Amino acid sequence: MPDSTTGRSAAGSFAGDVKYYLTQTPRQLPSRYLYDALGSALFEAICELPWYGITRAEGRLLACRGREILARVDPLSTLIELGPGSGEKLATLIKSGAGESHHRSVDLSASLIRRRAASPARR
Repeated sequence: MPDSTTGRSAAGSFAGDVKYYLTQTPRQLPSRYLYDALGSALFEAICELPWYGITRAEGRLLACRGREILARVDPLSTLIELGPGSGEKLATLIKSGAGESHHRSVDLSASLIRRRAASPARR
């Protein structure tokens, strides 16, 4: 059974989680197991599909209203994006602002975070 503070099963392993969660109704697996390099690439591909307009709508909103959004943020604040994926939304928001901004990305996909940290646009 998962611990309420960590979400980890008592076994604390992939095998233990699979055994536990696949006996639940409905059957499930924790999403943390889907966010490896392949899972992240798959999600990015899904975001590009014509019928998946959420990502494009968010991008348009941030491009149009980013300056207004940042005007309401204390200059000493750190912007934190949870589950940033490719990081395009935060990058759009940062580009719309003036001056230097402090920002952090928190994601389950370690490979995505490493790739974004190495990107010249993120330095």
